[in-house]
Formats: sequence, C-alpha cells, structure tokens
Amino acid sequence: MPLTLKIKYFNTFILREEPTVTTAKVATGTIDTDTSSPGAGSTVILENSNSDIVNGMIVHGPGISLKTICSVSGTTLTLTPEQKIENGVTLTFSNTTPYPSEGLVANNEWHIEESRIRGGFNEKTVDFGVKAYLVDKKYNRNHRKNAMIYSGIYNSRTGVNDTNQFSIGESITKAVDSVYGSIQKLYAEDTNLLIFQENKVHNALIDKDAIFTAEGSSLSTTAKVVIGQVSPYLGEYGIGKNPESFAVYGFRKYFVDKDRAAVLRLSRDGLTEISSYGMKSFFRENLQISSRIYGMYDLHAKNFILSLELNRPVQQNKQTFNVKTTGVVAETSRNKEIKLKSSNSKILVGMALETEEIKNKTVVVTAVRNNVVTVSKNTAVFANDALTFVPTQDFLTEPVNPLTKFKTIAFDDKVNGWTSFLTYNPRFGGSVASNFYTWNGADLYKHYSNEDKNTFYEQFQPSTVTVISNQNPSLVKHYKTINYEGTNNWKVIDMFSPADDNNNYNAYPIPGNITGRYFDQFGVTSFAGFTPLEKKYYANVIINDTSTITGISSLTTTGVKGFFAETTLEHQPVNNDKTSNRKKHAELFSVGFNYEQSLY
Repeated sequence: MPLTLKIKYFNTFILREEPTVTTAKVATGTIDTDTSSPGAGSTVILENSNSDIVNGMIVHGPGISLKTICSVSGTTLTLTPEQKIENGVTLTFSNTTPYPSEGLVANNEWHIEESRIRGGFNEKTVDFGVKAYLVDKKYNRNHRKNAMIYSGIYNSRTGVNDTNQFSIGESITKAVDSVYGSIQKLYAEDTNLLIFQENKVHNALIDKDAIFTAEGSSLSTTAKVVIGQVSPYLGEYGIGKNPESFAVYGFRKYFVDKDRAAVLRLSRDGLTEISSYGMKSFFRENLQISSRIYGMYDLHAKNFILSLELNRPVQQNKQTFNVKTTGVVAETSRNKEIKLKSSNSKILVGMALETEEIKNKTVVVTAVRNNVVTVSKNTAVFANDALTFVPTQDFLTEPVNPLTKFKTIAFDDKVNGWTSFLTYNPRFGGSVASNFYTWNGADLYKHYSNEDKNTFYEQFQPSTVTVISNQNPSLVKHYKTINYEGTNNWKVIDMFSPADDNNNYNAYPIPGNITGRYFDQFGVTSFAGFTPLEKKYYANVIINDTSTITGISSLTTTGVKGFFAETTLEHQPVNNDKTSNRKKHAELFSVGFNYEQSLY
C-alpha cells in the first residue's frame, strides 16, 4: 500500500509595521507669503483636540507640499517648515517610526503575518524548521487605480459563499495600462466586461480566454480565469472622471469624455462621437464648465438624456415673459396715439392700458413705434401721467427664472441626432419597466404620468422652436411675411438678422392666433398676429426699431433685412388654461418665409 508521509516545511513570516494614523479638521489656518523660501514654522488651530496627535508626526493633506513635521499643544499645531493651510481642510497625521523615544518597540505598533497557513486542527505550524522573516516598514494601503481584484464565488446550488475570500496564493488581479488613467466604471454583459478608464475603453473576456493563431486572429476558449484577455477599443476616448454620464439601452452604451468635449456611443460598430452630429460647438463650450454630467435613458421616448450641471448660471433658451410695465405721457392727447417721454421695449402689442378711469382692459395696444403707443380706441391722457400697461388674460405667460445651472438635451438614435433641449433638470434618472423616472433634489418623479403638457416638477414652461432661414446665403433679403403649418397659438417671440454695424434688425413679437386677438371700438374681432388661411397661419413681419437703421426710418412696416433671419417660435395652451387646454396636443410641421431681394 502507498506510504503517506507528513513532511516538514519552512514557515515564512512578515513582521509588519502598523503605523498610527489619525485626522483633524483645521479651524484657522495660515497663509504662507513666500512659498519659495519657507520659514521655520507656521501655526494652525484645530476645531477639536485629538490625543492621538503627538509631537513629531508627519502631516499630510491639502496645501502640504513638503515633508512637514508637527508639534502639538492642545488644539494649536506648529508645522515645520511653513506651509499654506486653508481654513476647513482635513489634515492626516501619521507616526514617523514605530520606536518610542526610550528605544523599545511598542506592542501595538507591530504584528506578525504568516505568509502560508497550514490550517489543520491543532497543528503546530510554527514549530517546524527554520523560520524566515521579513520586516516591512511600508505597511500602507496600496491604491492600484488601474487594476481589478476578484474574490471567491457563491455557489447557489450548494450554498457555499466564498465572496469574502481573496486568496493571496492565486492570481486574482487583472490590470490595464496605467498610462490611460484610473478605472472609473465597470459594466458586465453576457460573457464580456467593459472597462472604462479615464482615457480608454477596453473589453475583457469573462470565464474565457483567447488564443491567437499564426495569422494573428483570436479564438475564444474556456479557461479557469475570471477575467481573460483585455482588448482596447479603437480611438483615444475614455469616460474621464464622470462615470455618472454612463447610460445603456440594448447593445448601445452612452458616456461622456469631458477632456475631449465628446459624447460617445459604444455599439457593435465600436465607438462613435455622437456630439459631432450638429452639436460640436455646444458641447465644446458647455462640457468644460460642467461640474456634474448625468446620463440616463428614457425608455418611453427611446432617447438618451444628458443633463449638464454647470459651474455658473447661464441664460435659458430665448423666451419673453410679459409683465406689468409703465410709461410717462409726454403730450396731452385725446386720440388713439399716445406719445411717451421715452420708449419702453416691454410695452407689447396685445397689452391693456390700465388707469384710474380704465379698469376693464377695454383699451388694448395695437402698435408700438419707438415712444409712440397706438391703442384700440380714442383715449384721453394728459402730460406727465404715469400709464400702466398690463398683459391681458389672453396674452399672459408664466414668469420663470431666466438663469439656470442646468442644460438638458435629448439624443435620438432613429434620426442619429440631438432632437431637443428639455426644460426639466434631473440630477439622476433611469427607466424601470418601461417607465422613466428622474430625481430633482431628493424628490423622485415619474414622467409621462401627468396629462398636463410641458409640466415638469410641477412647473409649466412653454415649448420653443428656433429656425434659421438662410436660402441664397449671399443675397441680402427683405423678409416680409412668415407662415407655419401646425396647431394654432404658435407665436413669434423673437426674429432678428445681424447687421453690419453689430446692431440687430429686430421684428416685433408676433402673437398667436388666439393670444393676439383683440376687440376694436366697434366690437369687431381683429388679430394682431397670425391669421388662419387655408389651414396655414400667416403674419406680416414688422420691424421693431428703425432708429438704428440708416435710410429706412420712414419704412415703419418694413420687414427684417439681412443675409439670414433667426426666428424663435413659442407655444403655450390657449388662454394659458391650466386644465383642459394644457392637455391638448401641439404640432409644428413647417415654417416658411416670404422675402424679396433688398433694395438697400
């Protein structure tokens, strides 16, 4: 029969130093005026005393650029050499040597670690043979930002759970090239693992490996490895330090590389820079000033949603909100024209004149030209009277904060382009069971569950569409009319064309078919804006200010002139109704312009 013989073996031990580490928060710091030649010391005041901080400890933390030793007296620290320490920072203190001043080894500063454990019951593992040992004086945590480690497995069939075991006797780590920065995100699908570094994206095999033929092609094989062959994707793109920008739907993954001002899509055809689809300038300007970049996928609309939280507030999309405004009468008058002492761009067509005598909003502004306001019927006003112009119910919009720290935009794979800016500003979101959820602060919202259109986070904002008319780009055009196909109540809130003298040729705002209606002195309904005709809506383009345009001051009804025209249309429910009208569907199919060659 075979002979079983228990052999002796060498045990290897490591004598490890366990340094003392503690932290403290600075209440009052010092400012070094001359960092090139640091002084003998500087003083900082801690928020609270810490008995673990002793003389001679090394100081680490923000503002510490040199090896700095501290001496302590209560909450007062003296740092040598002098350092620049800001208020409110947290400093870390560690001992410099495991040996106290009397030259003895402290019991709690060293421990023995056996490198190979026999593990038998009642085995005398330390009594055999010669014992080799090694002293490790750098027993600090090792941050391998470009490496992965995996544990044992959980066997659901037997119930054996080894996920808390990390065997040092086995190769359980996998590293990628450190030149591409740290690993920011891991995503597993099927038998592949996606590894997102700051400046690179890799694909690793799971539970299989790859062998290569003589021609260089790879063949997948089963192997006893958890993480197999790692292959980088083509293109110098990564996820930066914004793993929160990652979103996935089906076989497509979306993320942002802030350093390269790029939004990426990872699909079966590799990496694609989707930010270049008509939005290159937008992302170049806004990604650099973004503190957080939130990516999510709207499963209901089949859109990738990207929300940028900016470092500073920026102007929202062009919107005008009518509020009460005033003007002072220059000359006594008893007709339809009221001359004011100065012009007021906030006085708009459709507003009502409100005075002590006029309180029922029957006198409505029909035209504004510089400082001359035309109203719907003869009105008696006197010099130096202060007149108030208010939005009528038919011409009212809700005011919102014109500044925002967010910009949210949607990408649609069906058209391979960015389709819309969104007015809601989520800090996180995602889809579950075909429903789309977002967080606004600590509140969770379910989208597409409210019948009210354009209402997000319990706030309503109208839809806006900006179009550019640039046919015959070298021709100076005279835009006379504008028309659109769609539902009613679209209005032009802004139309302009840049001039050579850096002044804009602006048009008057054009109210919608409903919001722009008014009644004249005979009770006849008229329209100050779009007029329906053969299922289209038409309106004249009237220049807003002729004073800055030389030679055409007499053409008070002329249209906008320029090489091109930029027009912003806005839609809101009829009469600003918050109930039934907000539930109605709105469409804008096309926008057209009528122009002729300018004579000027």
